[in-house]
Order: sequence, then structure tokens, then C-alpha cells
Amino acid sequence: MKSFLFTILVFIMLSSIYAQDSHYWNLQYGTKSTLLGGAVIGSVRELSATYYNPGAVALFNDPKLILSAKVYQYEAVTVVNGAGENKDLDYSSISPAPTFVAFDIIIDTTGRNKLAFSLLTRQSMNFEFETRKIGIENDAIPAANFVAGGLTMNQKFDEIWGGITFSHKLSEIIGVGATAYVAYRNQTFNFQTVIENLDSINQISSITAFRNLKFKNYRALLKTGVGINLEPITLGLTITTPSLNLLGNGSYGYNNFSNNPYDPTENVYESNYQDELKSTYRTSWSVGFGAAYWGKSLSVHFSAEWYDAVKKYNPIMLDPLYSQSRDEYFTKEISQQFKSIINAGIGIDYKLNDKFSLAGSFITDFSANDTNAESNISLSRWDIYHISGGSYFNIGSSEITLGLSYSFGSDVIRQIADIGNPDNGTGDRIKTNSDVKFTRIKVLFGFIF
Repeated sequence: MKSFLFTILVFIMLSSIYAQDSHYWNLQYGTKSTLLGGAVIGSVRELSATYYNPGAVALFNDPKLILSAKVYQYEAVTVVNGAGENKDLDYSSISPAPTFVAFDIIIDTTGRNKLAFSLLTRQSMNFEFETRKIGIENDAIPAANFVAGGLTMNQKFDEIWGGITFSHKLSEIIGVGATAYVAYRNQTFNFQTVIENLDSINQISSITAFRNLKFKNYRALLKTGVGINLEPITLGLTITTPSLNLLGNGSYGYNNFSNNPYDPTENVYESNYQDELKSTYRTSWSVGFGAAYWGKSLSVHFSAEWYDAVKKYNPIMLDPLYSQSRDEYFTKEISQQFKSIINAGIGIDYKLNDKFSLAGSFITDFSANDTNAESNISLSRWDIYHISGGSYFNIGSSEITLGLSYSFGSDVIRQIADIGNPDNGTGDRIKTNSDVKFTRIKVLFGFIF
């Protein structure tokens, strides 16, 4: 019983380090822009400018349909010695990666005004942990003989942005623009665990816990940009507003049940479900700057973006929950907050000939999670680094992009349990640290026609 409870605590900790919705540069868009790591705020020349710098859309000619499809991605996380000496905890998955689609519409014959539409996945995650245990535990509780239980944990969210971009060419070297986005976020978290003990005199003790969080939210935001073309140098500046909540709702289920035949006063019965709760989701101001030097064969691109802090708020505000066994109410808070961060990156583009080019990049993706405060729905704390490389080439009137992206991150946490030696306990009694390692590999594919 002890060791299984400790295992549960380990998996709870593991979930808190895997969620990655506290990273702003986790996804890149477009074809060449993806190979350059998104470090193109001052140099983007394709329709991914609708996201990276709306002011640049008016500066490049003949924008075409862009369909960027990152075919598959492999992700893995490992907690070294997470459950004790030589007891690593692992999770991995292979799944389709998010996509980006954009196209433009001609609205005048002068070419000074351009209108474009885009659809992109801004954030996405889906993971599940599961463990089972059946066996004899002689020292868990008095006269315990047999224990069986299981744990399942699933967290999933998707955030989709749809935008309309208007861009105007002020002169041959300056363009301004703005993209108005409507964002849709759908997030769920499910946790279930059941543990049952049968002792030598046929007495049964059990623990059952369920947690279920769901919410949907619609909001609007605006991204403005200025593009400057001073060939061979280009510059860009962007400002993104906080999002304005439009509507949303959610639900929360909370159930705890515990049966102790040795001391009935410790029995717990708590069953709660609340729905039609108003949901809120907040994002920060951000300011981005980019520059590029375009040589005859070699081009260098640089971008940096600052994100403001988000003060603590409640995505869902719960009414007091009721404990039937104690006949009293208690409070439960669902909260979130972010700290201010700056991300930066550099990309290099080398032109071999008129039809074939190579590109590569390195960018930072620091976690905005405020580790000094408890946060219920945004829990990742590690920093991620992205390395991308590949080529783009012309086939007829189409441009094809192929490449790979490798992402990695690490963290050090205190080992929360030692299932090989339950007497060590949990929390402050364990002094050993565990290394957390994150890896992601993406296959990049895209085309413009």
C-alpha cells in the first residue's frame, strides 16, 4: 500500500513537469520560416508573416497559398531515478504535428493594400500516464495481505487561432499591418485512481479519487507589425495585445472516497460536480524585434521577443465544495500565472544556386511558469531549446521544404518517492534529486504553390 501510494505521488509530479503550455516559441509556422526557427520577425517573405509580422505582408510580391504540414513528431520525457535508484519513469509518443495554412485575396490593383487569412495551431498537447499494481504487501497496514490498484492520468488541450490580416505599404521600404485573431481553447484534465486492500481476516480498505477539469474559451487579440526593407538589411517590430475574453464555460468534478475498517472515523465521502462555470483565459502583452542581413549567398536572421507577466487569476471560479462525511464546505482553487520572459533566436540561410538552398537555426523557448507560486493548469518549468535544419528547392512553380527539428530541455527536481525503499517516506525526508529530460524530433514538410 505504501509503495503504491508513493508511485501515485511520482506520477502526479511527472504530470506537473510535462505540461508545456508555459512556452511561447514551442511551435513554428510557414516553410522557410520553420527552418529558420521562427527567427524571422524582421525578414519574413512568405505568408507566415500574417503571424510573425503583419506589416511585412505588403512588402513582398506574389504571396501564394502556403500549406505547411509538419508531418509527424516524436516526443519523450524521462525522469532519471524518479521512482528510486535505477527506476526511471518514461513517456513517449509519435503523433501528427500541428499545421499552418494561409492565403491572400487581392483587394486593389495598386498592390499597396493586401488582405490575407490564416489558420494555425498555437498550442497543443495530449499525453496519458497509466500504471497498475497487484500483489502482496505484508507491511503496509496491520494484517494487510493483498493490494490491487491503478492510476490513469490524461491531459489534453488545443488552441486554434484564426486570423484576418490587413497590410498596407506606406512606401517602397515600409509596410504596416495588423492581424485580428479569434482564439479557441479546449482543455481537459482527468485523474483517476483506485486502491483496494484485503487483509487476512477478509476486511477491505480502499481509496478512490477522481478529478475532472474541462473548459472551453473563445477570445480575441490583435497583433500589429512594421516591416522595413533597407536591402541588404531588413527590420521588423511587432506588438501583440493581451486577449479579450468573449465567452466560455467549463466544469469540474471532484470525488474522494476512503474506507478504513480499523478506524471508521477516518472514512471520507466527498462527491462534487459543478458545470456551466464561466471560463477565463488570459495572455500577456508581447513585443518582438527582428533584423536580417541578406548577402548574395548567405543570409543571417535574428529575432527576440519579450512577454509580459500574467498576474494570478482563476480560469474557472469554483463554488465551495461539500464534504458529505464531514458535513462541511471547503474551497478548491484553479489558478494560473506567468512570469515575464525574453526569447531569442538566430537563423542562417545559404543559397547554393537559384533552385536549391540550405537553412538552419537555434532558438530559445524559456518557460514562463512562475515557480514561486502554485499553478494548477500550467505546470511546466523547464526551458526548451530548438535546433532546426533542412533545405528548400523549386519544382516547377512550387517550392518544397524538407527538414528536421530537434528540441531538448532538462530540469532537476527532488525525488518525491522511493518505491524500492518505502520506509524513506516522501517529501522532506527524501533528499535525492532526479534529472528530468525532454526530447522532441519533428519531420518538417511544406510547400508553396
